[in-house]
Amino acid sequence: MATDRTPTLPNAYGGKIPYQCDSLSLLDVLCENEFEGNTINQTDAAMAEVNFYKGAPPQWLNFYLAEREAAVDSTFIKRDAYHYLKRLIQSKRKSPGSIAIVKLLHQPSSGGSTLAMQVLWDLRKKHRCAVLKESTGANSTAIADQVINLFKAGDSQNTVLLLLEDENMADCLMREIAERKITSKVPVLIMLNCVRKSFIAEQDDPTIRTSVILRRQLSKEEKDKFSNKLDEIRMRYAQQHTQFHGLNIMCGKFSETYIQDSVKACVNKHLSKPRNLLLPFLALLNFYVPGSYLLESECAEFPDARSQDFESGMHPFNDLIVTFSGQEEGDKRVRMKHPMIADWCVKLLAKFRVTRGDTTRDFLKYFCKAEVPQHLVHVIKDMLTKREITVDDRQNAEEETQGPFSKLIQDIKKYERLGMCELILKEAVDTFGTNPFFPQTLARLYYREMADYKKAEDLALKAKERAPNNSFIADTLGQVHKCNLRNKIGHTPCPPAWEILEIAGKAIIAFKEEEKAAEKEVELESNSFNDRGSFGYLQVANYLFEALTMLDNRWKDILTGKNKTSYVVDEFPGGQLNKYLLLIAKLKDGVKKRYEFFEKYLTYSKPKIVKQEPGYFHNDVISCYQKYTGMMPISFPGLLSCLDRKKIDPDLQWMEQHFRTINGEKRSDAQATQNYILVNILLSQEGVIRETKTILLQNLQDMLKKYVRKQQIDQPTEFHLLALLLFWPEGGATYDFPYEQTVDLLTRSFEWDLSKYFHFRYLVPLFLLGKGQGLSRLVHKSRVDIMITEQHMNNLSPKQKNRKLGKLWSSGKIWELEAIKKCLLRIRGVVKQHEVFLNVADNRIKIFPDQMASIRNPGHVSFYLGFNIRGPVAFNIKYEAK
Repeated sequence: MATDRTPTLPNAYGGKIPYQCDSLSLLDVLCENEFEGNTINQTDAAMAEVNFYKGAPPQWLNFYLAEREAAVDSTFIKRDAYHYLKRLIQSKRKSPGSIAIVKLLHQPSSGGSTLAMQVLWDLRKKHRCAVLKESTGANSTAIADQVINLFKAGDSQNTVLLLLEDENMADCLMREIAERKITSKVPVLIMLNCVRKSFIAEQDDPTIRTSVILRRQLSKEEKDKFSNKLDEIRMRYAQQHTQFHGLNIMCGKFSETYIQDSVKACVNKHLSKPRNLLLPFLALLNFYVPGSYLLESECAEFPDARSQDFESGMHPFNDLIVTFSGQEEGDKRVRMKHPMIADWCVKLLAKFRVTRGDTTRDFLKYFCKAEVPQHLVHVIKDMLTKREITVDDRQNAEEETQGPFSKLIQDIKKYERLGMCELILKEAVDTFGTNPFFPQTLARLYYREMADYKKAEDLALKAKERAPNNSFIADTLGQVHKCNLRNKIGHTPCPPAWEILEIAGKAIIAFKEEEKAAEKEVELESNSFNDRGSFGYLQVANYLFEALTMLDNRWKDILTGKNKTSYVVDEFPGGQLNKYLLLIAKLKDGVKKRYEFFEKYLTYSKPKIVKQEPGYFHNDVISCYQKYTGMMPISFPGLLSCLDRKKIDPDLQWMEQHFRTINGEKRSDAQATQNYILVNILLSQEGVIRETKTILLQNLQDMLKKYVRKQQIDQPTEFHLLALLLFWPEGGATYDFPYEQTVDLLTRSFEWDLSKYFHFRYLVPLFLLGKGQGLSRLVHKSRVDIMITEQHMNNLSPKQKNRKLGKLWSSGKIWELEAIKKCLLRIRGVVKQHEVFLNVADNRIKIFPDQMASIRNPGHVSFYLGFNIRGPVAFNIKYEAK
């Protein structure tokens, strides 16, 4: 393909600039004048079109040719989602933020990648479009550098529209660029996050849809378009159209009958040629790891593929495969024409005893003799260890759950035998001598499916040796012992106490080592904090308590500390329990320490704005604490979570009496005072019944004022938050209160005490500022949720309510509801140097934007005000018209 053109990129005003993109090694940049002025080889053009119809991924050349020939015949049909996706991206261009994400969820083989590229192609003259290259291995910082260079190219800013497939990378990139605080007149980056998912939850209400969704199904209009398209193709390609499985499957509405008929003849012919492994290999790869491929050079090593014409030489199954060019020159790739074809090949071959398990073992032997091809390393890892994420609809709230094993391992277990799974994973462990994920998966197989805890322990230790600093790998050893302990509960005959303590001791040591590894990861600025070690410790403590008290009820007093550890020696003679005295003595304090951590962790934050912790998580934490202490938690975060757990009236009434008694006896200190004040704030919430007289705001302020005036910088984070809540300016008037200092103390206290654990988690707004007066202006988030569900979701099931509520929060559409506008107070502030401030009287109070990407320029703004554990937060920031 010859060219003498100068590549150009669009600027923000409809013009274009010359630019060479050679330095952007991580990005496949789509130029504004892509292919214009090129001399295109007609043979290459025809092959690109034919390959696409067969099932190869689209190339930019396909879109260029389709656009050039649009008056005659467009290669690409615009799906229903095309216009919605394009409008959504264009609307993000008008947003005041610096970064935006548009998510496209698509089932394998539904055409999602094609749709995403189609939109990029059509927007290339407005945005600087690029695709993140596959398997770059680069971190978010390196990618962000190149995105910003593309944004600023030619000293002319313009929004980058980036297509990528990794959800975690999208989140990291958003934070990375937001933290650069770039001043610009247009957004820096719009990410089109194209995510392949086998299962996509149904949308209850399209008005709050947060993602564009593409499933393996067609609307009536789409069926008509594809039917007409098929007629055109039959006329143009009379001799070839039967091989266009990629197009025919789409036109045939994903008909399984068509797929079976296409596969049967080829597979039957294949079976007449023994030990022809190429078809089973390709089918296995393309079904279990969609998008994977073999190189043509690798396929040519097989006996039936040795031919000058590669595809012809692939007889008898050449009709099921397609070859296409990769990202690098000379990188010819081979794959099945469609994942659904691959699926039926796998199933049909299995019926004739060409099983998944044998094919997997043959694949490992064939491709892992010496050095494993780089492009297959991640494919093999995903095929054997990647656990699918599904959504559990059994709970009222939609919860994501992870399968115990990869889809391939689960299918081998289901259709063949567990022993084959063991053999395959053993071979992977031996073949990949430094990879920790294969021994980790085999350990999981041993303890979950085979109850062989000794082998599981050995494999978990091997995984740990291969990745000694990885806390998630370390977790497996703790899970082995925890599972063993759980299976001892209620076991007949009942194991002796020393055996239960021995297993529990091993589990606790493993989980404590995991905690240390997690702390080191946080110090090295890991993407997230691994809480599994601390949670595993509490689960083990739970199981230990249950197992020992079932054995002998006297253990209850020992574990709760009513009887000292010396009691164990006196009442359980024989010496077998002596070695566990230290474990028993430290257990209660260990439970209290981890409970106190989780109380803050679960109350103040959650994984994402739309995602909750698993339902059992909070219950297990509280249950363990109550077993060992016999107490009701009455800390600041424990009180706050009462409303979220809907345990309102009895708990709060008792606590109000408790703290009032303490104050009355003049035993009050800062902590008791702050808890008493918080209880009164909670009892003032709408819908909460209180039996005692409401305490006036001024009285509560007076109680706290003596501690504020001392300006004790060693006060806990919660104290500073409560002080802000109580003394927040009302009606433009301020109190005699050090606002700026308190916000600074709160922020510094949070950064010192909690921030490393909450990194990459969403800080929950604990209260929002309402239009009321006194205590009634502080609105707990649970009251907002109740108000929204009562006014807008009366006819929905509990599950649907939770789902819709989550989507309202994550989409930001909750702020547009009339109920919110009537209840919450919108206030005015100013943005200066990428920071938001509220100016009240002589006070200049710093407010944190809920989304850092929501501001990019200085100016006057308005927003709703909330308070999280870090400080005051601005939600739904809007710039005021000049």
